[in-house]
Amino acid sequence: MQLLWLSLVVMRCQPLRRALALKRKKVIFRTLSILAIIGSVLWFISEPSPEPAVVFVASLAAFFRDEVHGIIGAKFVSLSSRAAPIRDFQHYKYSFVSDNYISPAILDDLNGWVSDVGDQIVSINISDANQSNRYFGKVDTRHVSGTFPVVDYKSDDKYLSYQYVGCSFSGVHILKLVSNYGGSGYFHSLLLVTVMADSCIEFESTSKAIKKERFVIKKVGTIPLGDRYDGTVTYRLGFLTISACKGLKALRTKHERVFIL
Repeated sequence: MQLLWLSLVVMRCQPLRRALALKRKKVIFRTLSILAIIGSVLWFISEPSPEPAVVFVASLAAFFRDEVHGIIGAKFVSLSSRAAPIRDFQHYKYSFVSDNYISPAILDDLNGWVSDVGDQIVSINISDANQSNRYFGKVDTRHVSGTFPVVDYKSDDKYLSYQYVGCSFSGVHILKLVSNYGGSGYFHSLLLVTVMADSCIEFESTSKAIKKERFVIKKVGTIPLGDRYDGTVTYRLGFLTISACKGLKALRTKHERVFIL
């Protein structure tokens, strides 16, 4: 009976210990964030430049961040997920900027229909989807001087394309998409995604479970640019800059800037 009582006490203490350890980590993390904020302010005073300003905002975001999702606001985006997002595709099979391009049809599925509201598909397993019948179509690339290539996709009357814009410090990839479904409209938008490596379980006919690695793309958000948008989009030092439309004045009538950390 005494042994049982002791084991129950230990079991009840374990969640308390975990909670205290987590609380200590939070205190340490916030203390370091405050020191980083103070350091960036002093840095900016001694050497005014964009770099300390970016560090200040990043430190401020880290201080107020949500543990799982990070911060997502109207003009500010920063992610801090449990699985580290992939920023560099050098050691992976698929990419937005080199051979074995991720299919534009996958990004179009994540982007959703123009006629729909909200998100229907939010993540896709690139490992199995990129060469699947669902996303089959002719994929070509057009190399543009001084910037990333344009990846084109054609299937029946559908034309899709994307061009890589850049990647944020927290691993948010920004892509400029164009879609045409046979009519006169060429709809432009910016798609924000993360890419992560994770694992799943597959079952054989014998019901034996096998662990399988996956390369998963997940939608963070979409910024519509309008029909036949004619402007420039750049990403530098955390700022996504969208110019006003030079041609049709359908949607983007003024210069806009969004901070994506």
